[in-house]
Amino acid sequence: MKASHSTIGHQFNNPTLETLAYTHPSCDAARGNNQRLEFLGDTVLDLVIAEALYHRLPSEDEGALDWAKASLVNGRSLAAKARELGMAERLIMSESQRAHHPEPSKRMLEDCLEAMVGAIYLDGGLDAARTFILQIFQSELEAIQPGASTRNAKSLLQEWSQQRHAGGLPEYELIASDGPDHQKRFRARALLNGQEMGQGSGSSIKAAEIAAATAALERLKDDA
Repeated sequence: MKASHSTIGHQFNNPTLETLAYTHPSCDAARGNNQRLEFLGDTVLDLVIAEALYHRLPSEDEGALDWAKASLVNGRSLAAKARELGMAERLIMSESQRAHHPEPSKRMLEDCLEAMVGAIYLDGGLDAARTFILQIFQSELEAIQPGASTRNAKSLLQEWSQQRHAGGLPEYELIASDGPDHQKRFRARALLNGQEMGQGSGSSIKAAEIAAATAALERLKDDA
């Protein structure tokens, strides 16, 4: 029997995958939780967005493509997409987790969306996952016009810090790396005067630093 949710837009051949994508690690469920799907979905999401930007921005260099991807795929944007899709209401948490955190955190929603991408990929293959991802990011991708200036987030953050902090420059620190050699993921943080401004991850150290700078810029925007 097939099941689907109109807000998700994918009809699951295996509904248990969808349920698993909604299952937070706080649940002691025999079927497991969404962490493994989140790991898979993170990679699929990066691939699909990178492919879309590669074709949409044919004249941009690697740095500009990294910036564009980090501006689209980050914790804040993924959490917002998850809310738009109604995932906050469907997230399955333990009673104790819900008692302490009645509203899912941004990280929980980000993980849930990535897990859903992983679930759709396993259920329908890369084409199904691509359709889902391009649909939910359609407006953002259309807003990125070929030939437009896509400046590196690290350059923008450096300009901001020089103007606001007497010439001070951001520094970047690699804080984690995992995965096999052919598919490593890196996590970095942006620091200014020893204070963390943002964290980000990517398939290279450079991409992780750009993602961290993008997160810092988004935080500055929120604080403005």
